[in-house]
Amino acid sequence: MTKNVSRSKWLALTAILAAMSSVLYFLEMPVPLMPAFIQFDFSMLPIFIGNIALGPLSGIVITAVKDLIHLIIKGAGATGGIGDLADFFTCLCFILPSGLIYKKLPNFKGMIIGLITGCIASALLSGLIFNALVVYPLYDKFILPMTAIVGMYKQIRPSSNGLWEVLAIFNVPYTFLKCVIISILAVIISKPLESFLKINKT
Repeated sequence: MTKNVSRSKWLALTAILAAMSSVLYFLEMPVPLMPAFIQFDFSMLPIFIGNIALGPLSGIVITAVKDLIHLIIKGAGATGGIGDLADFFTCLCFILPSGLIYKKLPNFKGMIIGLITGCIASALLSGLIFNALVVYPLYDKFILPMTAIVGMYKQIRPSSNGLWEVLAIFNVPYTFLKCVIISILAVIISKPLESFLKINKT
């Protein structure tokens, strides 16, 4: 919690942003040149606002609440909750570096450095490593055989070979691009929200 925000205000603002993020999470869109189970949404925008304005803890809470609401309303669904786990880790990799860097450098430069770092961290740690070691093995165990999962990628790029390769070719660039789009929108809305963001400054 930041120094200039009371506990009640922090909770209220975090709750509002979590509600906004939850609504945006349900407005998922298919992604061209990606398997059908991968969807795009703008739910990280409210997370960014809370992350910068109220601190990384707010960003983490908003992400957790959003994914929990999504899981409760949609149920385990086709992904068995694995998709929500993947989303949580993706957001975590994005918000922690950006929030902590901005906390150290609470200015526009710090915001940009944090966002770039968050984009790279999310693409590599989530898009590649976490997917390869946790998410897709869970899909393989509970939802769909790994050969079928990789086969969905091979339908798009027949020469693809193996999980790590398809993740490096498809998921890493997609995750990076998604975070870049969110970052650009975040920078655009940061000016209108300047007075709101100032509550994070001493």
